Amino acid sequence: MSDIITFLSHHPQLSLGVMIIFILLVIVELLRAKQGGFRITPAQVTQLINRQNAVVIDLRPKESFRTGHIVNAISLSANDIQDNPKKLDQYKTKLLVLVCQTGLESQKMAASLLKQGYTVYALAGGLRAWQEADMPLIKG
Repeated sequence: MSDIITFLSHHPQLSLGVMIIFILLVIVELLRAKQGGFRITPAQVTQLINRQNAVVIDLRPKESFRTGHIVNAISLSANDIQDNPKKLDQYKTKLLVLVCQTGLESQKMAASLLKQGYTVYALAGGLRAWQEADMPLIKG
């Protein structure tokens, strides 16, 4: 322990630099956690669907949903949910995965639903990340 104190006292600039980097990392992680739910990868979404029967809610417009969506996903736009929150009541006890095109809208909605007591995740990168991971989509 005394070696650490001696090192720190002999290298104040290096010690200060390390402390600043550590503090910035903590701040970034806190902001990321605060921004809206838990962001998960396409592989993690697949695991949640297969192992925990997660309900996937696609927040994109109906036209986009019809051109391609995750298997068994439910189409509910963010506006639908905001205008009529009771539409999600049947899923209150389920694990939800929110999906949008880029991941931004689903992250914001996840933050809102977390505050309402839902267990919710947001697909990081949205459907674009899903497609880049070569995950399947269905049409209709």
